[in-house]
Amino acid sequence: MEHDARKLGLTARYSVGSTLGGCRLVALSKTLAALPPDGFRVEFGTAYWDGGEWWANVRGSLLMARWMDPIQPQQGGKIVVAIMTDGMGLSTALVLGAYTDQPRPSTGSVLTVGVDEIVFSGDDGGTYATKWFIGPISGYAPGDPVMLSWDATRATIIGEIPVIAPPPAGDPLPPPVAVPVEQSGQETLVATASDTWGVGGWGRWAGSTNGGEQVYSGSYAGQTMTGSWFYGAPRPALAGKTITRVQFRVPDRLEVGSNNSAATMHVYAHTSQYRPGGDVGRSVGPFDVVLAAHQDPAWIDLPTSFGAVIAAGGGISIAGDPYIGLNGRRKDPDSGKLLIDWKI
Repeated sequence: MEHDARKLGLTARYSVGSTLGGCRLVALSKTLAALPPDGFRVEFGTAYWDGGEWWANVRGSLLMARWMDPIQPQQGGKIVVAIMTDGMGLSTALVLGAYTDQPRPSTGSVLTVGVDEIVFSGDDGGTYATKWFIGPISGYAPGDPVMLSWDATRATIIGEIPVIAPPPAGDPLPPPVAVPVEQSGQETLVATASDTWGVGGWGRWAGSTNGGEQVYSGSYAGQTMTGSWFYGAPRPALAGKTITRVQFRVPDRLEVGSNNSAATMHVYAHTSQYRPGGDVGRSVGPFDVVLAAHQDPAWIDLPTSFGAVIAAGGGISIAGDPYIGLNGRRKDPDSGKLLIDWKI
């Protein structure tokens, strides 16, 4: 493959038939030509090492770019690329950095210590392995709390978190007189993901494809779909609390199915923190909600029995006919938002 690119621009030439992973390389000339003189846009792509230098692969085109310093690219790693005009008839690209769907954990706990590798759990609930650590490997043991640093997708254990011993106890104080006080509060949960299960997997139906995360329920064209919202790990703030109210924000109804008529949506609580390998397990429900024709976003109250499932790391699901569609969190960041009132 032949290519040349000016360091200050994105113009690139490729020989006929040159490919990257089987896809023909096409310059972004039409996209860049549409930029105004002061134009600026952000693209998502991947890093590519050709054996001599790093390129930014954006929509199948290899762009010569500047890179923020420091940055440790990884072959095929996801990157964010800013593309802008330079005022001289050219466009220039700047790799702002790598990105992940969720932040990397900053602390963890050692699970096992091998010959040259340490397996640890992160404070995000995930399990990781690394061969990068400060100090001898014999200095780490299962159960040790550790601090973490990340380069690209690689974790480095930078040391054990010290445990500060409490000061010596003095003479015991008399127990205070217990005064019962009722406490209450509200926990807000924003969906970390929304998606549709159907056609044999997640994100394979209509607007849920290509990371669209739109939410569908019901049967259409011989296929059956269920939709779900996910909220991540259990909420410590809700542990041991009595749930007094659960509010759920229903997003816009999509123009699919019989959207000109009212439809009954069947709402469940499910037990998955993140997308499982198959459909979610619905444990509470259904709770039926009537959607108006062309329903706008609206808050509804769900049964308080949903609260315990959600507090334990569960989420919300819709299933069953009729066929309906709702905006997911990519189109509406407040799609599936929850307000949970509690008391002690």
